[in-house]
Amino acid sequence: MARKRRLNSFHAGELNLTAMIDVAFQLLAFFIITTHPVDVMASLDVFRPAATPGDEYVRPPGVRVAVFADGYTVNETRCELDQIVVKLGKLAALDKSQTVLIQCLKDSPHGRLVELLDACAKTGLTNLSVVSSGGQ
Repeated sequence: MARKRRLNSFHAGELNLTAMIDVAFQLLAFFIITTHPVDVMASLDVFRPAATPGDEYVRPPGVRVAVFADGYTVNETRCELDQIVVKLGKLAALDKSQTVLIQCLKDSPHGRLVELLDACAKTGLTNLSVVSSGGQ
């Protein structure tokens, strides 16, 4: 007697991709959060020229302007705005890339800072550093 083959009623199952996508995003989030970025700037090799004998370090003259509630000081000397414009103009005539450090105190009005920034713009000085401090 010959055996009869039984017909398979099985069909290919479906694969649920939603769960796999969820796991993939969780893994991606885990690796992004736990990865520590490498500081490239810390590992750069910098070759500086050697100093020749007789060369001395010359510190460029810095200008520090402090903005107070009642006026300004330039390198610890009290000045009015028109005097500051003259001093900044002389500085700009020597070197327009000179850094001007502007220190604002917490009680100084914002308008004084804006006037000082306008004076720097008129003279052509664009390398400005603005610092805010709490007291005098």
